[in-house]
Amino acid sequence: MSLELEKFKADGFVVAKGLLDKQGIQCVVHSIARTFWDARHGQPGMGGEDTFAAMQALYQHDTGKYKKVAAALWRKLDVFQLMHDPRIIAFLHDKFGWGDIFVPGGQVVHIMAHELKIPDGYFGLVTHQDFPSVQGSLDGVVVWLPLVDVDKDNFPLEVIPGSHKRGLLPMRGEGNAVREVAPDQYREEDFIPAEVEVGDVIFMSMFTIHRTSTHGTPGRLRLAASTRFDNAAEQTYVARCYPTAYERTVHREQYVADFPVPEQIAAIFRPAGKT
Repeated sequence: MSLELEKFKADGFVVAKGLLDKQGIQCVVHSIARTFWDARHGQPGMGGEDTFAAMQALYQHDTGKYKKVAAALWRKLDVFQLMHDPRIIAFLHDKFGWGDIFVPGGQVVHIMAHELKIPDGYFGLVTHQDFPSVQGSLDGVVVWLPLVDVDKDNFPLEVIPGSHKRGLLPMRGEGNAVREVAPDQYREEDFIPAEVEVGDVIFMSMFTIHRTSTHGTPGRLRLAASTRFDNAAEQTYVARCYPTAYERTVHREQYVADFPVPEQIAAIFRPAGKT
């Protein structure tokens, strides 16, 4: 058993320091900046590389549009490729001993900043475990990585080491909301902040109690991304025929009425050089 797997089994998480290169992650951050700049101006090619400025500009211009763009980030190819980087997969193969791997759902881009707080909306995740939202292999892994350096003053991920050994805990909440671990199941003093740098990757058990810290210095942006993996060799996962809590649906009603018009299609497929 590798030292990394031993620590994962003992603490419910392990940090792979410097697993990814910083330059590649910075390219993803710049890609996110361009997405917000382009949405702010309503056309491509209008942005710079200041991600926080781009996000604030769209937020202040139109909070509704900001929310739509933020919700779309998980579908960016750059984010997908980052979260499925061969070094992450190799870590699961080499350090955890996994062979065949399932991907239960998509990626998530996590945004935290006082200046980007949604009125009466999202501002970090409450105390929870991930298993209810995945329901895959019992040794399934949450992969969480920072897109900027994260310290105790920049909305860190907070975890309770060893909490995964208690299994699925009583929760409160219903519907599609995140199920919160009942407050009598943990002590505040047991949480520790995960202070990580760009390039570090956290591998965490689906049963580890964790949450988003709402403590952050004004003027700072915390960007992170996460995804999940299931181990196809875990016995109960095989017996349950590889389930996932994620559902795949198609929205067939038009989001925008009378779109597109023929002129827009003609413009897309017009030969180069013709107006």
